Amino acid sequence: MRLAVLGGAGHMGRSAVAAALELPFIEHLVIADRDGQGARQVAASSGSDRTRPAQVDVTDRHQLSGLLTECDAVISTVGPFYRFGATILEAALAAGCHYVDICDDPGPTLQLLEYDETARKAGLTAIVGAGASPGISNLLAIRAMENLTAIDTLITGWGTGGRQDNDQSHPDSVTAAIEHWVEQLTGPIPIQDNGRQEQGRPLQPVTVRLPGHRPVTAYTVGHPEPVTLPRYFPSIRRSVNVMDMPLAVMALIEATAEAVNSGRLTVPEAARSLAGALYGGKAGPAGAKGAARALAAAAREQIIGKRYLPQLFALAVGKKEGRTETRAAYLDGTIPGGMGPLTCIPAAIMLSMVADGEIQRHGVFAPEAGVDPDRFFTRLSRHVKHGIISDERGPVRVLIES
Repeated sequence: MRLAVLGGAGHMGRSAVAAALELPFIEHLVIADRDGQGARQVAASSGSDRTRPAQVDVTDRHQLSGLLTECDAVISTVGPFYRFGATILEAALAAGCHYVDICDDPGPTLQLLEYDETARKAGLTAIVGAGASPGISNLLAIRAMENLTAIDTLITGWGTGGRQDNDQSHPDSVTAAIEHWVEQLTGPIPIQDNGRQEQGRPLQPVTVRLPGHRPVTAYTVGHPEPVTLPRYFPSIRRSVNVMDMPLAVMALIEATAEAVNSGRLTVPEAARSLAGALYGGKAGPAGAKGAARALAAAAREQIIGKRYLPQLFALAVGKKEGRTETRAAYLDGTIPGGMGPLTCIPAAIMLSMVADGEIQRHGVFAPEAGVDPDRFFTRLSRHVKHGIISDERGPVRVLIES
């Protein structure tokens, strides 16, 4: 297979290149980025003679099409997806390429799903949101909902899992991702409520209690899972996506949302400021007072001993044989290296499942609609460290309470 990684010189793109080079069927890998020098550096550092750098501006349709006609598949890490997602997917389908992306924005996700019929007619597979959340989280949701009917509540969630951040990327390289994060914390977000898609509010507290564990407060955030999961599982009555972060980070996030909602900062300005606070030791959107609040929150966390939810999890409440049952599924361990590998290894695995015929569905769809969770988690097992593999289906723990 000849593969192109779009955005290959970026924070996520570099991880996608590394993950793809572990796939033995990749004969040729084009590292494509508008930063030609960055693409050449990634190719040189890869140590592989299968890579080729290419300077490509995805807004130049002729340039993009010329690249993709040489390829069999594409992994897109180019964001923001509301600007570039449809352009890239259209070009991939026109060129006859299978497609995988790491889109975590609910609006563009719905836009991309509209190309389903076009992809099916072309006999192509396009998986949208094939990362950590969405991605792993969607497949955990399937495990959590297993054998349940009439799902009353489905919560998907992500966070630090109480681990120290080991992602040492420069702040500038993650600002685009943080900008998306800020957007999903400062406006209406999609949720499923009473069996319908509704607009909810971000940063709303949600009490999450995994079976056998004490409750933890998490906070709503805009993400695709509450949009796509009810689309494929219409029995879901209520669904939200939540995050669980250290108290110091939550203090910075709240200050960031405050600055945007009050009009004091634009979303890009707030994102740069938040990135500086998280990765550069700067004060953040609320200045010295905000930094002091974050320090106080960190001290409070040490005193109270904050409990954390798993880094990636899904919790479902529904009926089984007429009785209410609560089920949770979570990734038991972590993927070393930070958000890059955690996001891009799943994308590479899903591409490998397409290549090996384990994903046979054509069209454009989210992971829960065409990816077998057992096969996926079996492939993911070797990447997960410090976890307990609970069964032959991979590194997932399932908790049940009737």
